Amino acid sequence: MSWLENRERAHSIKEIFKIILPYISHRKKFLIIITVVSFFASIIGLISPLLVRELINNAIPNEKINLVWTIGLSLLGVAIFGGIMTFFSRFYAAKFAQQVIFELRNDIYEILQQLSLEFYDDENTGQIMTRVTTDLNAIQSLISFSLRLVMNSLVFFIGAYIAMLVMSWKLGLILVALFPGFIWLVHWFSTKVRPLFYQARRQFGDVTSILQENVTGAHVVRGFAQEESEIAKFNESNVIYRDLRIKTQIYRAIYFSTMTLLIGIGSTLVIAIGGIAVTRQELMLGDFIAFLSYLALLPGPTRQLTWLVGILQRSLASGDRIIELIEAKREVQEDPKAIDPPKFKGEIAYQSVSFEYEEGRLILDGIDISIPAGQKIVILGGTGSGKSSFVNLLSRFYDPIKGEILIDSKNIKQYKLKKMRRQIGLVLQETYLFNATIKENIAFGKPDSEDEEIIEVSKIANIHEFISGLPDAYDTKVGDRGITLSGGQKQRISIARTLLTDPSILVFDDSTASVDAETEAQIQEALNILSEGRTTIIISQRISSVHYADRILVFDAGKIVQDGSHSELINSKGLYQEIYQTLEQSYGEIDQHSQKDIIHGCKY
Repeated sequence: MSWLENRERAHSIKEIFKIILPYISHRKKFLIIITVVSFFASIIGLISPLLVRELINNAIPNEKINLVWTIGLSLLGVAIFGGIMTFFSRFYAAKFAQQVIFELRNDIYEILQQLSLEFYDDENTGQIMTRVTTDLNAIQSLISFSLRLVMNSLVFFIGAYIAMLVMSWKLGLILVALFPGFIWLVHWFSTKVRPLFYQARRQFGDVTSILQENVTGAHVVRGFAQEESEIAKFNESNVIYRDLRIKTQIYRAIYFSTMTLLIGIGSTLVIAIGGIAVTRQELMLGDFIAFLSYLALLPGPTRQLTWLVGILQRSLASGDRIIELIEAKREVQEDPKAIDPPKFKGEIAYQSVSFEYEEGRLILDGIDISIPAGQKIVILGGTGSGKSSFVNLLSRFYDPIKGEILIDSKNIKQYKLKKMRRQIGLVLQETYLFNATIKENIAFGKPDSEDEEIIEVSKIANIHEFISGLPDAYDTKVGDRGITLSGGQKQRISIARTLLTDPSILVFDDSTASVDAETEAQIQEALNILSEGRTTIIISQRISSVHYADRILVFDAGKIVQDGSHSELINSKGLYQEIYQTLEQSYGEIDQHSQKDIIHGCKY
């Protein structure tokens, strides 16, 4: 089953706000300040038309100069005070939103650290990056603007309509009659744009993913002269994103133009009917001008409300994607009763272990194997035979669907996950180095290491001499993914990184597959030192590795089809002997210490 059981399900506003609520609830002080300041900013905006009304109806006809001055200064005071209130409402709303999103972003990042590898198998990097950046920014906008704009719009609309109804209930009813049109329009816009915003968010993730892959794989793209093909692929994805955004803007244009039309109809009727009422002296001129002033101010809050609807729909679409991430299935979970593992002896047992990535497609089928502490195991087998899955289960990157795995006679699910993994050292075929210094990369698993410890493990990994020859030695930056280093250099840094953590169990996943014979010999020398006294599992596609093994496991179609030493297996009919025969046919007689590769083209 996919890691997202609820993918592409539209969540309710209640569900989305339930996610945000814990981050807001303990900041009630900010909510009160924003509410109060926004309220006063809106109230101040309602005073100006009333002052103008008093000026026209009373001060000017009765030639009250002092009242004229008083009203003029009051209008200035209203402008100054309103500006101050607006500043503080914006400031506190922005600060509030930043604090909420800061905390939410940290929690999302923590969730990403907890998700099993199945999540990363299913989701590409661009989608993950978009969820943590663009989608969170959309929610930040909602938090920053929603309370302030809702308060501004509601207070102004309610206050303005009450004032207009008091001045002329007939003119006020004209605007009230337009309410159903406004409500229907907002509902129509919301139902149309939310699915589009969701699709656009996902498509933007695809665009980002293509960009990320091409930046990371620039050497591959150039090496195979696929620039035009990749440009076309990016353009295709970008066109889909563009069309989704254009479709969204079409709905926005219809919404805004219809809203403007409704306001225009209302304004026309008010001016016509109100103007006639003034000429017949049924309505005072000051009241009419104040009424028109409120009417002229209405587009501002209306635009704010419209903008808020757009922000809300974008945020709901982003909220869907954030909830998907928060509710993503965590296949590997730590037992609440899990214990701190002691220092492992390194005895490993698989008992009737079966595993599948997809339901009904077994990768490992009924594996039963015991590995004594300190034994050195080499695993051979073809692509898809289950070799990497076998070691991935040992570190609990995944959990088996049947059976159990034991370390030192205890089910690994009974150990605390992080502390168990610290005792299992991994050296992978595709070595990942961070864009940091060599020293920081070696000390990644043990950040508080002393320089002497780092140098010591680097010497064992046969990389110290190379590092010392660099201009900045251990403080040399390796670039993104260690791009400035060769494959062998990265592997030896990875070995030093593993050795520094002093693991009880070592796993090498085809760690010499992509290096030359000389580099392999250097890595092999380091591995021999590193594996001394430790249980070691080596996945290899090099025949030289088997001569250093106490025991060889041959995998085929998810099963262990042969188990024994080199001398036992080479004299027995089976897959292991066939591999040697294939090599003999291709290269002639093979010396036991040859560094030749297993032929990648053979069916094994």
